[in-house]
Amino acid sequence: MAMARGRGAGCRARFMAGVALSLCPTDVHRRRNPRGLPKGYAGYGPALCRYGGDPTRGSETMSVRRCEMVWLAGIVFTTAVLMNPCKSVAQEVPPEPRTPEVPTNSNVEFTAGISGWLMTQGETKWSHDFSRLTYKDDSTNIVQLSGQAIAFKRWYARGDFGYGTMGSGTLTDDDFSSPRGPLESRTTSNITGNNLWYVNGDVGAKLIYFPNHRGAIGFITGVQYWRQQHEVTGVVQTACNPVTPLCNPANTGQDLAPGQTAITNTATWLSWRVGLDVEYRVTRNFSLEGKFAFKPITSLNNEDIHHLRTTDVVTPGGIIPALRQDVSFEMTGTGIGA
Repeated sequence: MAMARGRGAGCRARFMAGVALSLCPTDVHRRRNPRGLPKGYAGYGPALCRYGGDPTRGSETMSVRRCEMVWLAGIVFTTAVLMNPCKSVAQEVPPEPRTPEVPTNSNVEFTAGISGWLMTQGETKWSHDFSRLTYKDDSTNIVQLSGQAIAFKRWYARGDFGYGTMGSGTLTDDDFSSPRGPLESRTTSNITGNNLWYVNGDVGAKLIYFPNHRGAIGFITGVQYWRQQHEVTGVVQTACNPVTPLCNPANTGQDLAPGQTAITNTATWLSWRVGLDVEYRVTRNFSLEGKFAFKPITSLNNEDIHHLRTTDVVTPGGIIPALRQDVSFEMTGTGIGA
């Protein structure tokens, strides 16, 4: 009789938990109208990022504040398939015939997994001297598919694809007649009908190993492409200064566009990232993982379409001009992120 020990194909479940925090690009320019943004950031998902929905009227600066609380919980089911199973050791036990040793090596391992962002809640503000847009309580649910190949137990390449839906938040649009001046107009809209998707591609190497084959710490570098689109519906006027040309006091408390799509925002980020990848095996079938990435270069392209601004609007205080519908506003930026 012979006894053999080796590691073959198998599967294990791993639990992951983490917190994500974004910084955003600076140096933002609007199409045909450059604007400096020394204090601004343009972060990456999953919360909504926007910018001033109304003309800046000569404003020279725009600032952005983004606050985000993220609860991430998921279960990653990983199936490992080994090319050429590990070397098996055969031990003869008399009086049975001896079983020959299998002289093979494990060089490449493939894994696949699924995980999810179960819920995120956040707040994003885009503002300048005359306008402030606040997106709040924008919930997000994301499913992510992952694949990884490990060569010679040290080098690896990994890819992720994620898709999610967002909604149930609100947009508050505040307008001012002058820097640090009083509030002239405020409207609210519901965030509806939106989605996001992203692709990650990384390569890395394991640098430090924990004792007793408990895991390793590795270095990673790669790119991420993130695209998200948001729509807001309805325009409820909640405040209006009687002397402003931006609104009509008689409409306060009314939904001026019930059931109509008011704004569509599409934002894309392309980022290069470097960081650390940590795995620690608590038991044979239970592991903890952590990924920490810094983005030295991040580029942003952000486009807004204001669907209800198709014609000039006459108000008691003046005329609100119409906006283009192919893209009402466009913004690009570069910066860093984490």
